[in-house]
Amino acid sequence: MENRSAIARYREKHELTLKQFGALFGVDQSTALRWERGLHLNAKKAIEIEAVTGISRHELLPEIFGPPPAAAATEIEAAE
Repeated sequence: MENRSAIARYREKHELTLKQFGALFGVDQSTALRWERGLHLNAKKAIEIEAVTGISRHELLPEIFGPPPAAAATEIEAAE
């Protein structure tokens, strides 16, 4: 299983540097790197990233938004 973050996979797929990814959101590359590592990303910015990139807010911040809806449905079905 791949251990790269959703942001890292997105950047790789779209051939973006950290600087270019950060520029999409008005932040520098060090902030983009922190987000990629799962650090210092807030709910408002996760929603913005989701709107621009399609990366689910649930994948970016599951501790705030919970598991992705499909995963949540699967967990409920498994518990029944």
